Amino acid sequence: MVLREAIPQDRDGILKIATHTWEGWDYVPLFIDTWLAEKGLFVAEAGKKIVGITKTTELSKGELWFEAIRVAEEERGKGLGMEIAKRQLEMALATHPRSIRLSTADRNKASISISKSLGFVERVLFQFYEDYGSPGVPLREDLNIVTLRGEQMIKKAWCIIQESEEYHLSKKLLPHTWEFYDFTEELFSRLAQEGFVFSTEDTGGVLVLLKNRYSSLNYEVAFLEGSEESVSELSVFAQRRFEQKASDDYMDAFAVSERKKGILERFGMKRSKDIEKVIVFEYPLPAFR
Repeated sequence: MVLREAIPQDRDGILKIATHTWEGWDYVPLFIDTWLAEKGLFVAEAGKKIVGITKTTELSKGELWFEAIRVAEEERGKGLGMEIAKRQLEMALATHPRSIRLSTADRNKASISISKSLGFVERVLFQFYEDYGSPGVPLREDLNIVTLRGEQMIKKAWCIIQESEEYHLSKKLLPHTWEFYDFTEELFSRLAQEGFVFSTEDTGGVLVLLKNRYSSLNYEVAFLEGSEESVSELSVFAQRRFEQKASDDYMDAFAVSERKKGILERFGMKRSKDIEKVIVFEYPLPAFR
């Protein structure tokens, strides 16, 4: 078996594998054209036949993320998943990264087994939340919420984040639809400049509200903290921002602290019935902390 960089001519072979994953629903087709245009999408080839795929993404310089290991339906049970993951790890280590991480649901026993066998260690356990809402509800006009702008407001909001229980228990990771980023001040400032960070007028609280990677109609409460009054207003804002979308999609969130879990549950989000926990694994590099 050879693991090589994917090329545009591999597109049909990749899609054939993805159609037999997760009972016909797989996010790989959503990203295939983007992934083919950038580096990091690999195909496993045996006898000129594509038998598997995997993806390595550089979230920031030296911050590597593994996802989307897939094996052709007719090739499963032969240890190919382990072999693909092993070679992917070897290739990643050769680039001398700062970190290598991946995430998986607690029910994905195969992924957990492969990760542990390769030496990955459990970094954080997140609870997964969902909310299906009531589409068509107009956004309230009386909420004193602003899009975070300006160096002073960003600095004040960043202090709220750094002092929060969620920031520390999450090992300083920011979730975004099953990817977990190093939550740095640089990343926070960029998200604020892009319009994804909200606050009350007095900057008493901060909300990072991202678009779901799989659907632009879905919102994700990536971070929410502050005074009780501010959190209450920001929670209503997030809910109304979601509900004004005339769609059947949903809002989701990941939480590790009891504080964030309580906030999410108070404004109507519920723990997923299908996924108990989301595990973030990290490979123990010398700088592992």
